[in-house]
Amino acid sequence: MKKFIFILSALFVCYAASAGSLKTETIEDQGVTRSYYVYLPTDLPADAPLVFILHGYGGSANAYVNNSSLTFKQLAEEYKVALCYPQATTDPRPNTGWNVYYPWQIDKMKIDDCEFICNLAKHLHTKYNLSAKNTFLTGMSNGGEMCYLMAYRKASEFGAIASMAGLTLTEMAKRHDYTTPVAFMEVHGTGDMTSRWEGDPTNQYGWGAYLAVPVAVGAVAAANKCMYQETTVLPKIKNQVIFHRYYGSPYGKEVHFYEVRNGGHNWATDSFDSCRVIMEFFKSNMR
Repeated sequence: MKKFIFILSALFVCYAASAGSLKTETIEDQGVTRSYYVYLPTDLPADAPLVFILHGYGGSANAYVNNSSLTFKQLAEEYKVALCYPQATTDPRPNTGWNVYYPWQIDKMKIDDCEFICNLAKHLHTKYNLSAKNTFLTGMSNGGEMCYLMAYRKASEFGAIASMAGLTLTEMAKRHDYTTPVAFMEVHGTGDMTSRWEGDPTNQYGWGAYLAVPVAVGAVAAANKCMYQETTVLPKIKNQVIFHRYYGSPYGKEVHFYEVRNGGHNWATDSFDSCRVIMEFFKSNMR
């Protein structure tokens, strides 16, 4: 029995020794002190990729760091990428949220979160010797909206972008055009009652008018000049997941769209290994 306990203890020590380091840091940006977590795997090589993970509206970076269903830290060890979990500021409602042109944010929220993320990326590239060419972005809900806004405004800063349950607000489409091709992914449940699949052209639900999800994804594919589409039904675990691949872009930028049948407002980790799929998508777009 003692020998068994000793072996378990040794295994725990070995596991703990193999875990990377999680740091809490701050940076001054646009006159505001911003906080974030950075996760650095063990034996991280020089010029390693950097992945940003953005929380949803009213959420926190801390909750994502400690969410056991999100396996990004384990995957970071496997793929040898650094992770950054930034914290949003408080918006005029007031709730923690990224500035994506929700009606109560327009002309009232002065923080430019696109600039903040890009400035933070440059800071982390220098501080931790990370790759500026291989910087990636993912986020859910309000964080997913940031993914679309970044694709509009800062696509050249990222090797690929992956939105989870994100939307293209009509205000985004009015203000911006897709000018730089970008590898893009969307994962969205058809039963999502927060970020509705069919869109909301009249702002019935209060988030601001927004495009239907297939239309929003199609706009990115069209901007990339993707010529072809193929559809694959993934093995069913809980909700059926249908993978739509848009490809044939002269820029080599594909758009991947995961339709989660009857799926809700979440990361869909119970229906497929969405975190790993994101990491594989990023890996396939490394330069």
